[in-house]
Amino acid sequence: MARMIVISDPHLSPTHGFFWENWRRTCEAVNRMSPDAVIVSGDLCINGPDSDAEIAFAERALRRLDAPVFAIPGNHDVGDEPPGQEPDQIIDSRRLERWTAVFGGDRFALDLGGWRVLGMNAQLLGSGLAEESGQDAWLDRELSRASQPIMLVLHKPLFLQSSDETEMTASSLNPEPRGRLLRRLRGSPTQVVVSGHLHCHRDVVRDGLRHVWAPSTAFRLHAHVDADAAAIVGILSVELDQGGAHVEVIDVPGLVPYDLAELKGHGRYRYLRDMPACPPPM
Repeated sequence: MARMIVISDPHLSPTHGFFWENWRRTCEAVNRMSPDAVIVSGDLCINGPDSDAEIAFAERALRRLDAPVFAIPGNHDVGDEPPGQEPDQIIDSRRLERWTAVFGGDRFALDLGGWRVLGMNAQLLGSGLAEESGQDAWLDRELSRASQPIMLVLHKPLFLQSSDETEMTASSLNPEPRGRLLRRLRGSPTQVVVSGHLHCHRDVVRDGLRHVWAPSTAFRLHAHVDADAAAIVGILSVELDQGGAHVEVIDVPGLVPYDLAELKGHGRYRYLRDMPACPPPM
């Protein structure tokens, strides 16, 4: 049996350190558990799409973790896929290059506990960038040659309630790229999809595929997308073996469940990056 920890949406910044203490406590808790690997499923930053300093700061923050770390980007790291949540922060090659120059890549593959764990860049899906085709080809190769069960990790969930949703949304993958991804997964040994982005936890099976949402270590969102989703902060422990994937939510001691609306003054500030600077106490 192998154990990995999934951390999602820590939202770190050298200028806006609201969640730095939560990150410090998270790293301490994860290091005590001594997992075989740590996966960070995106949104390491607050304003990564437009800040070299934020991407560099996030990379340095990951060095607090003792286990091997595998990080994939989210919309707050490289920008959103169109139409996106913020029209002025859509993913492009320049923003992606900022990430890869520091982290070395935006996808990964590793063998763990008899499983093949694949991490991919959800922000490319539907972007139309040349890098999207490259990722598609990589995923096809991985899926075609895998003989063990696969767990796929990406920042955004495939959908909210069902795969036939037609709404264009920034909350999940949009219909066209979602359909293409699901066609790739069908017939492959993929059993579990893990995602972040929504700052809540849910574990459900849809059409034979298990979908697990990882909570954030930074803050909760009160705009629930599912009555069964738990608006909590924390991390996921995932134990992998021949018997399956055993997922547990870990309540990190001392983690503050910040409320995003309250933090932004209930509309006074549109984005966290707009708020007065408050560097983290390093």
